[in-house]
Amino acid sequence: MTQMTDYFGRSPTPPGAATDWGARYAMDLREVIVRQAHRMPRTVQRRLGPSELGAVCDRQVVSKLIEEPVTNHTADPWASVVGTGVHAILAQFFENENALNGELRWLTEKRVSPHPDYPGTSDVYDVAEKTVVDWKLQGPTSQAKTRRPEGPPQRYVIQLLLYAWGWRNAGFEVERVALASMPRTASRLSEMYLWDHWITPEDDAKVIEILQQTEARRWVAQQILNRTMTIGMVPRTPGGDECYFCGYFRAEAARDGDHEHGCPGHSAPADWPAGVPYPPAA
Repeated sequence: MTQMTDYFGRSPTPPGAATDWGARYAMDLREVIVRQAHRMPRTVQRRLGPSELGAVCDRQVVSKLIEEPVTNHTADPWASVVGTGVHAILAQFFENENALNGELRWLTEKRVSPHPDYPGTSDVYDVAEKTVVDWKLQGPTSQAKTRRPEGPPQRYVIQLLLYAWGWRNAGFEVERVALASMPRTASRLSEMYLWDHWITPEDDAKVIEILQQTEARRWVAQQILNRTMTIGMVPRTPGGDECYFCGYFRAEAARDGDHEHGCPGHSAPADWPAGVPYPPAA
């Protein structure tokens, strides 16, 4: 936790430059990129979608449901900028492939709804293979997690299963989901890794469980809006890497004790009353 707090307590590292003028100008360029990155539709979206429903942290999801002000202003947005650009060009590539072959095999960037309240944009549906594909632009650490024998992090799996439900709701047959981990730092496509999974009845039960969990989280959010609970009462997990990119992280909360305005990011118990099961029945 100390390492995380120290990391977020530092000012952004200045870009390298050949001259003093260049150092100042590089910061001007950086500020434009950061400012505009924070205004991208994906960044300012306030509605909960499939990419967030599988989050293990109740605090993160409830914070978004109540539209709590974002407090994490130190995370570098460059990975998100690169990811958005890669998603856009890959969508164009696969649409071009449809035109090249004279058939509509690849459906890209389509809005799907696994649940009316939680729509999202699915990267690719392969008509021929009846497969939902999601691109993930990952560095070596994240790719290593995706390559594990047990598969990628649960949040990614849930996201794919929710997209599959959305395509099914739209009348498409889906048999398989696939996560295409693309190298963010490597220079060759040979570093791409594909994880795939045949959908089973157990997966459908898992989606139902996630949707029920989301409704419980929504109930908690409503209690906060009604002022019968506070955001500090919501359990926070797991800490670590997940917190680095959470919009509601605030390193100072670990020192000043103010957990109502930003989350300290660790998994220590929140202020939920002892002995009371969480979440309560809606």
